[in-house]
Amino acid sequence: MKAIDFACRFLSRVQKDNLSPAARLVLIAVAAGLEDKSDIARETGLSPSVCTNQLRHLEMQGEVRCVSMLSERYVMAPAGKDRLRRLFNFHSPIHG
Repeated sequence: MKAIDFACRFLSRVQKDNLSPAARLVLIAVAAGLEDKSDIARETGLSPSVCTNQLRHLEMQGEVRCVSMLSERYVMAPAGKDRLRRLFNFHSPIHG
């Protein structure tokens, strides 16, 4: 698979996912290795308050896990890893 094919398939699946666009951005940013809330907000272009709301929402869904309330750092949780696995599996249908 060429890189452009991969990118198009991934973006198409991300677009069809049932998370809000802001939540998708935040989840992908955390999956890419951004842990700090302010870094996530800066890199995604979301306001700090929107970023905080999305992180809390994703945490309640079990998609991310807060590893430090003091420094507001987040990592992927099992449900988030499963969601990303489904987004990268181009041979099966998406199931929320």
